Amino acid sequence: VTIMGHVDHGKTSLLDSMRSTNIVDGEHGGITQHIGASRIKTKSGQHITFLDTPGHEAFSEMRSRGANVTDIVILVVAADDGIKEQTVEAINHAKAAEVPIIVAINKIDKPGNDPSRVRNELLSHDIIPEDMGGDSMIVEVSAKNRINLDKLEEAILLQTEVLELKSISEGKSNGTVLESRVDPNKGVVATLLVQQGTLDISDLIVVGTSYGKVRKMSDDQGKNVKQATPSVPVEILGLDKAPNAGDKFVEVVEERQAREIISYRARKEKEEKALKDSAKSLGDIFRQSGKDKLKYLNVIIKADVHGSAEAINGSVIKLNNEEVAIKVVHLATGAISESDISLAAASGGIIIGFN
Repeated sequence: VTIMGHVDHGKTSLLDSMRSTNIVDGEHGGITQHIGASRIKTKSGQHITFLDTPGHEAFSEMRSRGANVTDIVILVVAADDGIKEQTVEAINHAKAAEVPIIVAINKIDKPGNDPSRVRNELLSHDIIPEDMGGDSMIVEVSAKNRINLDKLEEAILLQTEVLELKSISEGKSNGTVLESRVDPNKGVVATLLVQQGTLDISDLIVVGTSYGKVRKMSDDQGKNVKQATPSVPVEILGLDKAPNAGDKFVEVVEERQAREIISYRARKEKEEKALKDSAKSLGDIFRQSGKDKLKYLNVIIKADVHGSAEAINGSVIKLNNEEVAIKVVHLATGAISESDISLAAASGGIIIGFN
């Protein structure tokens, strides 16, 4: 589960409050170190893993590398502030990744809060609450006073059942790198999220163009563990060089196999880099998008004022025809930012800047 939303709407406080409802470590702390993910145990005995991805860039970056690590997005909106630019951005990033959204309306204990306003604002972004006949779950919470956190956990577990999120825990493991760094004392430290199978100590794994035997494995509490099953984030030592966040890892049997995979990947990487340098033309984008049924083009619109953005949006949508469908994935005012670029890269779209 990834928590997203506008700055100061209480993402971190919500994550901290959820962590402190963790049965395993009672009421105190337990947030000793960040490995980019934390796992809590609910009253029903089930576990939920929260990813601490800072902002939408990280989310899109991971997606553009083909790593769909998030099953559910929790969108935090402050009841006294409503929907802001970053909230809209978060919605668009989650929709582009085709990840279901659960909305947590936070700060319902603050004076001047108006959850019904938030609900109405959500409607204009195609997020329709269940009580209005839609399929989006909306939970009103207070991270500070711990109101309705159990309801939010229930919503997550219910969504899990609806989506039938299951994974095989036997056999060889594979998964994704959440983050990695080079520690002067320990060497390469990587945080992995196992998505299938079981990862054990001394397993040989290949990640991107690096490989190694798992020498040591610790969980989000810093405790040493012998094995990790699906949805368990662990920090490992033993890789020969630091992989990128979003790289996939696979477990292999012997070193020869690992070397073969790496040399193939290094070759591929070179080819892709050469392709990337010859910048994508519109034609390339169409050729790729047209591989299946209808050709469609993802567009991001940025303009100097809201009125222009709306007007351009209206005109662009009118260009839809039988051959090409145009999808505006993000619409906002202001300069074109890095976050827009990563969203365009992830959705294979183009950016239109006005004035």
